Amino acid sequence: MFARYLMSAAALCIALAAPLTAQQNAQTLPSEITDALGRGDFATARAALAILAKEDGSALAQFHYGTLLLQGQGGPLAQAQGIDMLEQAAGQNHPTASLLLARVYLSGNVAGTPRNPERAAALLLAATEQGNAEAQYYLGLLYQNGSGVEESLEQAFVLFTSAAENGNRDAQYELSKAYANGRGTDIDGVKALHWLRVSANSGLGDAQFFLAGALDSGQGVPIDKVEALGWYRRAAENGIPIAQRILGSKYLAGDDTTAPDPNEALRWLTLAAEAGDPGAMYNLAVAYGGDHDVARDDAKALKWYTAGSKTGLARSTYALAQYYELGRGLPVDIKQAALLYREALKQGDDRAALRLGYLTGQGVLDAYMPAHFGVNWTAAAAREGDEDAKDWLRKQADEGLRAAEAAFALLLLDDPAQAADAVPYLERAAEAGEVSSQFELGMLYMTGLGVTLDYIQAHIWLNIAATSGHAKAVENREVLGNLMTPDQISEAQTAVRVFFETASKRRTEAVAAPRSNP
Repeated sequence: MFARYLMSAAALCIALAAPLTAQQNAQTLPSEITDALGRGDFATARAALAILAKEDGSALAQFHYGTLLLQGQGGPLAQAQGIDMLEQAAGQNHPTASLLLARVYLSGNVAGTPRNPERAAALLLAATEQGNAEAQYYLGLLYQNGSGVEESLEQAFVLFTSAAENGNRDAQYELSKAYANGRGTDIDGVKALHWLRVSANSGLGDAQFFLAGALDSGQGVPIDKVEALGWYRRAAENGIPIAQRILGSKYLAGDDTTAPDPNEALRWLTLAAEAGDPGAMYNLAVAYGGDHDVARDDAKALKWYTAGSKTGLARSTYALAQYYELGRGLPVDIKQAALLYREALKQGDDRAALRLGYLTGQGVLDAYMPAHFGVNWTAAAAREGDEDAKDWLRKQADEGLRAAEAAFALLLLDDPAQAADAVPYLERAAEAGEVSSQFELGMLYMTGLGVTLDYIQAHIWLNIAATSGHAKAVENREVLGNLMTPDQISEAQTAVRVFFETASKRRTEAVAAPRSNP
């Protein structure tokens, strides 16, 4: 979890060196070094710090010299030497050196330094004991995740509390989550909201976003759409992509508190989409498709539907398929449309099955795929009343396509009045080994729907399906067995043995049969 808080080595140095500026430097470093650091003259500062760090062993000098070496500022990059210098400063209980080193050890791969959570925990503990709030926060994360230390939500809670009270906004946010979820403490919605607001007011984007969401939905707090909008904006301006997407979407459609504003919508949705948010990509594409008073731009719509599709967002893939099918912004390409509909279906958009069923029923996909691919799609479309799909399915069933026989029979069984018409298709599919058809045929004989009631035939087909692993067939076979005489059951079981022996013989003959050369 805490990996999202780690940075590159250079970014670590910059982030941690920044707090140690004028006030502390003026107290402990010679003025010429302080002045050089202040004006960004790192070469002068590095040369002076090299002497000072070695001659008087000043921990602060070692820390600053180590950070310059680690960053390659004022001279060549010398990360291994920088780490060694920081170790010397940490050995003198310099808390910020300990914190920087800990983050280096948590990141790993700095100058070949392996990741070492145990060493990081020890360094953070040393800085924590000196009251360093950021060290308390990071050590809390380690305890929360059991990395480098034994997992302890209670100890993490204690550390987050101390760091939060010392003003660390990340710890304030973690403390809010601890109170909300009961991690290391009792659930306390009031305290959770308090620390969430404190963290949000401190400028943490994640906290601002979740506070906005709570106010927007009324989760643990009265609904306040106006205040929620303000926090969404703060989070969006803090670079939180999902907040940018929500803000842009509000401007796109408008609501009780937000007037539609296409320009603001495009601004925020573009930022979120460029940051990789799939929902923003989709909403942006919809907008460019001509909705919400945005000028239609099919090229841009295609760009963002394509981007969203590549993230696995099913509705983007479905929309992209429609563009290929209709020829919006590009030439009509039915084959590509079909491939995209299939991908959208795989990604979870059930509308794609219907669209594929309609296209298959119209015959426009016949050149691009084997017939058995279209069976389930056309069955779905036929159930929605598409006569072309139903006719296509009937044709394939009449031509002996096993999957189509089974699917068409099930389609007919949706209307009990057509049960008798379904029987021939079920029989052919069942004889060919289609398990669901065997079950359905058994149920028809068991109930007398579309056929003459016949417990022996029902038991035969339910038993065959049960042998192939059909769970409902097992259940109904047992129920049926209680209604039959021993002689009837024996007769049915004999028929089942004959069925499987015959099927086995056919398979053996098929394998042994010589194949003619094409």
